[in-house]
Amino acid sequence: MGGDSVTTDPSIRSVLTPSLTRMLAGLGASSLGGGLTMALFVVYLHSVREFSLQTAGLVLTYQALLGLVLAPLVGVLVDRIGPQPVLLVACLVEAAATFAFGLVTTVPQAIGVATVMAVGNAGTWPPQAALLSRLSRPETRQRVFGLQFMLLNLGLGLGGLVGASILDVTHPATFTAMYTINALSYVAYFVAVATLRGVSGPEAHPPDEGDGPGGYREVMGDARLRRYVLGALVMLTCGYGSMDSGLPAFMTTVAHLPVNAIGVVFFLNTLIIVVAQVWVLKRIEGRSRTRLLSVAALVWGSFWLVVALSAGFTPVVAGIMIALGFGVFALGEMIFSPVGPSLINSFAPPHLRGRYNAVGGLTWGVSSAIGPAVAGVVIGGGWGVAWALGLALGCVVAAVILYSLRGLLTPEEDGRTGPGVARAAEVGG
Repeated sequence: MGGDSVTTDPSIRSVLTPSLTRMLAGLGASSLGGGLTMALFVVYLHSVREFSLQTAGLVLTYQALLGLVLAPLVGVLVDRIGPQPVLLVACLVEAAATFAFGLVTTVPQAIGVATVMAVGNAGTWPPQAALLSRLSRPETRQRVFGLQFMLLNLGLGLGGLVGASILDVTHPATFTAMYTINALSYVAYFVAVATLRGVSGPEAHPPDEGDGPGGYREVMGDARLRRYVLGALVMLTCGYGSMDSGLPAFMTTVAHLPVNAIGVVFFLNTLIIVVAQVWVLKRIEGRSRTRLLSVAALVWGSFWLVVALSAGFTPVVAGIMIALGFGVFALGEMIFSPVGPSLINSFAPPHLRGRYNAVGGLTWGVSSAIGPAVAGVVIGGGWGVAWALGLALGCVVAAVILYSLRGLLTPEEDGRTGPGVARAAEVGG
């Protein structure tokens, strides 16, 4: 990638302080481990441990719902004791639960491990986002979250390739080995976070603010956050929440593509993100975050329009259309993933970052519950094209909501000030 690479681009190199480098390396290791077993929760319980599909699905649903309940509590802990200790505990909990999951043989064991796993999952995002914000300067925060997203995709993509070549449902030991490696990746993340210095305590607390349950009343009283959450919830429901489960169903039942085409399409999406994320980060710096978010939503909407149109073509042409469209979808991902968290942390008071990030993170969990449920009912009822068109319309609605947030933000919060503005102007901003 030449001058756009992480190692040679001066703007990216300036972001990578020793502390951030260690944390991102640890995050990348945990992503690589997660990629080994990504999306295999139900397959493992059903095909390897011989649970019924309904039981395996209910265990996964239980874990997801428990995580949603626990996330606000994690936000409080982050604000009270600091993000580093919370993330350290979450890494150890994840390591223990992931290792144990490779050994479960009964339904009660699976439920018990899923409970612990939900605790670890819920305890990861709020402190991770808060810690990345603390380790970075406001003017570099967007690039930091972009690098985080790139490493996440790189790890998941590589891990998925390795896992696909090794895992065998007729040999349970291969799953046990992969879950063990996944557990060790969380230990590596723990070590990376534990080496960080000077970030162990909570943020300074304003003397006139209480630290009781009123914290969330203050958070939800922020019109900026409420508007962002509404827009992000609509956008993510029409994006990731529908893409992970609904798109494979559409491809196989509406576009009549073979199952292996799903893996190819998703891998191409990941590859584009890994290759182009740094380039995108340079191009979006200094631009209005609300405008970028609305653009990302419209990009996703255009993808679903292509998906809907693909139903009118042969499977080969439909597959090409969806693959190319998914590449465009990746552009929206590369914009949303650094800009969304950066926007939240730009207006979140430092002593409430845990709560703000917990609320922002809930949009992912809720959308992940709504999207598959809607896709299953609508596509299962034979309305696949209408489903895709509805998602395209939803993305337009999300774009309008997110752009309307601009009037509630200062230029600094919207990312329209600082060194990046001049650079954006030079490239046509």
